[in-house]
Order: sequence, then structure tokens, then C-alpha cells
Amino acid sequence: MAQLTHTALNNESVKGVPEDVRVPGPRPEKAGILHIGAGAFHRAHQAVYTDDTDWGIICAAPRSREVIDALAAQDGLFTVATLGPDGAELRVIGSIVDTLHLATETERALELIASDDIHIVTLTVTEKAYRDPEGVPGLLAEGLARRARRGGPPLTILCCDNLPDNGKTTRAAVEPLLDGPTRAWAAEHVTFPSTMVDRIVPASTRATYDRAIETLGLVDAAAVEAEPFLQWVIEDDFAGPRPDWNATFTTDVAGWEKLKLRTLNGVHSSLAYLGALAGAETISETLALPGARSFAERLVAEQIAPSLTPPNGQDVVAYGRSVLERFANPGIRHRCLQIAMDGSQKLPQRLLGTIADLAEAGRALDLIALPLAAWIRFCGGKADDGTELPLDDPLAPVLRQSLAAAGDRASARVDAILGIRQVVPEPVASDHRLRRAATAWLGELDRHGVARTLEKL
Repeated sequence: MAQLTHTALNNESVKGVPEDVRVPGPRPEKAGILHIGAGAFHRAHQAVYTDDTDWGIICAAPRSREVIDALAAQDGLFTVATLGPDGAELRVIGSIVDTLHLATETERALELIASDDIHIVTLTVTEKAYRDPEGVPGLLAEGLARRARRGGPPLTILCCDNLPDNGKTTRAAVEPLLDGPTRAWAAEHVTFPSTMVDRIVPASTRATYDRAIETLGLVDAAAVEAEPFLQWVIEDDFAGPRPDWNATFTTDVAGWEKLKLRTLNGVHSSLAYLGALAGAETISETLALPGARSFAERLVAEQIAPSLTPPNGQDVVAYGRSVLERFANPGIRHRCLQIAMDGSQKLPQRLLGTIADLAEAGRALDLIALPLAAWIRFCGGKADDGTELPLDDPLAPVLRQSLAAAGDRASARVDAILGIRQVVPEPVASDHRLRRAATAWLGELDRHGVARTLEKL
């Protein structure tokens, strides 16, 4: 099929796609949203929500221009394949009406942030980007300064990354960079609502692009795929107009955010490290290991559920079961190594916060120490069968050097990682119960490997 056509998806060719593929209606002529972060998650989540409104998006890529160049060549059109157990359903999305490359078009980006036409700036730039004042926070600060000097209209800055209190986190990254007059203006004209976003979106593969060709008869170099589940919870604190998104608007996102970060993201990361060590390529393959699903269910019921108060009407254990059903979807090939990236940035929210709350309440830490031990062993760079494992993490040199200096003893390696204050805060770092439990699990993983350790559970 791939050799039958080289015609690209665009405004003209989309008119000929099969009738069972949903295509955009009339597209907006200009954008009210500037989105920073052109990754697959944005295209399969916020862009889909926006496609059901009359708003448009300018999609900005901070570094690599591969995706935005593909989108530009396709008039902003791309497909989302929703993958269920029974197959795939494709939809063409048309909410992205323009593209931007931040690294080479910084001036244009600043002018857009200052523009009267832009009412919302949305962000999916991963956890580590908020710690770099020279990057996105600095860009937002300079753009706000221009908007303030011109007396521009109010602006909403909407973080869609998996961070606790992500609106407050974004504000905290931007506000210290503002000068006095801009900060005074922003206090009255700029809001930073918190959000919770949820959809499993694997990295696109050759199969993703081939599926688009086979279904549409067209080449889509920006195609993405995702699970059927889709959720967006947003704090209803907009400074100006907003799209009529089919999202959950609330005055308190914190409960939803904690439920998702700890139950979905925390279990996802736990399974990713265990699976990578065991040689499993995907999360669904990890869950198929003997004992793996039982471990995940116990982790939710015995450790995660007691650590949080869920939103009204939500049950943590039931939510955890639904999460595991989503993880087991054979249509979603979410790679363990993809989820395992940036552990030093993700685990403080996904795992260590849960540990801190359990410890403060005097609860046992025995089971939740296993994913911590798995991450420590993963950072060592060797799978159970001796295969080399990549450590794609901004603190990779620190993690590897700390482990190398610790030697082979499990207790020394646990102490080395718990001693990295950029990752592990007090009082978690000095909790003797956690240290003992993590050391015992790391010893088990060293001697028997993941598969045998889970099976024994």
C-alpha cells in the first residue's frame, strides 16, 4: 500500500478521504491559542478538544522542527488513530492553523504572546522545561512584558504537563523573571489555571504512518495514535475568552491531579522500570508477566489509595482497575523505555510524594519501595539479561556517577540515590524504613531479576 501513492494530506487532498473517516468542518482563519510543544501528546489531546470548537491553534516547536515542517506541508492537517482492542479508527484534525519554530523565530513568538489575537498560551514542554529560565519561562516573561507595555488584553497561560499544581508551578517559573511594571500588570491581567490531562499517546512509529496511508490513501508525516480514553480537567480561572472545550471545568483540580499522577503515572513509571529490566518492550507486555498485574493492583490498594483523598465520587481502587485495563490494551504499544525517560524529573511527583505522605501517616512502605529499587537498578544501565539500558535523563551523569562510586552493595546504591537532593527531598531521603525496604528489594532484583521477583509476589 505504501507504494501506491505519494500524495500528502492537505486542504485539497482531504476532500477525497473515505467517507468513514471524520474530517474537519470549516477551519478558523486565525488562531486564538499559541501552543508551545509540538509533541504527539498535544496533537492527540488539546488539538482534538480544540477541533470540536471554532478556535484555531498556532503550534510552536521549541527545538526540533520535524513535526512543524510536516504540519506546514500539510496545511496543519494530521490524523489521530484511536486504537482499541478491535482495531483503529482514524480522524483528521484541523485545529492547527499555523506553525512556529521557537529556536529560529523567537521574535515572532514574542510578538504572538504580545498580540491581541492570542488569548491563551498552552504548554506541553515536559517537566524539566520549567526549571530553565533561559527557555520557555524566559520567553513567556519577555512576551508578557511586551503585552504589558502595549496595554494588551488579558492572557491565560495554561500548563498541560504532568506536574502537581501545574498552574502554580508555571507561575512560579515565570513571575521571578518579570520586571516590576510587568508583574503589577500581570497580577490583574494574567492567570495560570491548573489542569489535569489524561490520554495514553505512544510515540509514532512506521506502523502509525503506514496505517494513515492504508486508510486515507494519503501520506501523513504528522500522524499520531492514542488510546480511546480522553480526559481534561481544567481550573475555571481564565483571564479572557476560552474555547467551548468539552472538558471538565472545576474550581479545584488538585484532587484529580493527585489521583492521576499517583495512580496512573506512578503505576505507569513503576511498570516501565520493571518491564525494561525484565526485557519487556511495552507496558502491556509487562502486565502479562506472572505476578505483575497482582503487584500493580496491590500497589494501588495498599500504598497509593491511603496516600490521597480522591475527588468526590471517585474511588481510587476502582480508578486503578480502569487504569490497568487501559494499560493492557493490546492496541497501544507504549514502550517501557519511552516512559522511563526523565525519571529524576518525574518520580518526585509520581512516586516520592506518595512515599512522603505514607511515611508522615506512619504507614508501611514495603511495597512502594519496589518501584524505587527498580529505578535504581535501571539507572545502573543493565537489564536482567545483561542488555545495555539507555539512561535518557537530564541528571544521567549524576545518577551514574553516584552509583559507580557506591559499588555493588545494594544498601550503598540505595543510599547513593537517596542522597541526591535534586531528586529525593527530606524527610524521604532519611527514612530508615524506606532505605531498608528498598535495599531488600534491590537485593532481590539483583539476585533473581524482575520476572522471578514478581512471580514470588
